[in-house]
Amino acid sequence: MRCAAVRQTPESPPAKEFPLIDKDQLEVMAAAFTVLGRLHQNPPDEESLVIFWDLLVDWPLSHTDYTTMGLKHLRASRETDELAAAIRDDHARLYGYTAVAQVSPYESVHRGREGLVFDEETLQVRDAYRRLSLQAPRLNREPDDHVGLELDFIAQACVKAIDALDLGSPLDAERYASAGNHFFVEHLSQWAPAMLDRAAGLADTHFMKGICFLALGAMDEYAHVTAAAGSQ
Repeated sequence: MRCAAVRQTPESPPAKEFPLIDKDQLEVMAAAFTVLGRLHQNPPDEESLVIFWDLLVDWPLSHTDYTTMGLKHLRASRETDELAAAIRDDHARLYGYTAVAQVSPYESVHRGREGLVFDEETLQVRDAYRRLSLQAPRLNREPDDHVGLELDFIAQACVKAIDALDLGSPLDAERYASAGNHFFVEHLSQWAPAMLDRAAGLADTHFMKGICFLALGAMDEYAHVTAAAGSQ
């Protein structure tokens, strides 16, 4: 829904421009977090792996230390011809899809008092999704607070902000971008960095190490961009 224009009076200050992230930054973040969210939820098959190599040539984020390490491992994955089957096995071993997880990918396991899935943090994340008119794809069958879903939440907040800007609704865009930043501060940044760092250390494949480091780099850049915008 389009927002009504703010009526200016001599006494009222000018309406602020969209203060959190500009459109170009939103598009970069949306692209990076979408790819990372998908790869942490589901490892690639042979076809999608080829597509990913093409995307990697123009990876949109700056080369932070983590991003540089991630790209280095992913280049090694391609150069050594790591197979999609080996990547899937490593993904399943790390995140516990075929056995006990080496590193649980669920927020509630890391932050909840009991270390269980579907705990209080899961419901908090579900509520954040609901406020953005989103829901986990396997609602009530798998926890909502998987690291891949939380990365994708940031992407979806950026996409909704972009759509609002395209519709000429900067206040809605600010609301969506602020929702993403709030989610990042209250949830993703509280547990995912340590979890991803541990997963990178335990991964057998260059590919899994690479996407863990890329996610850490994306979070570093997102935190930097939103903090810088918030200080303006």
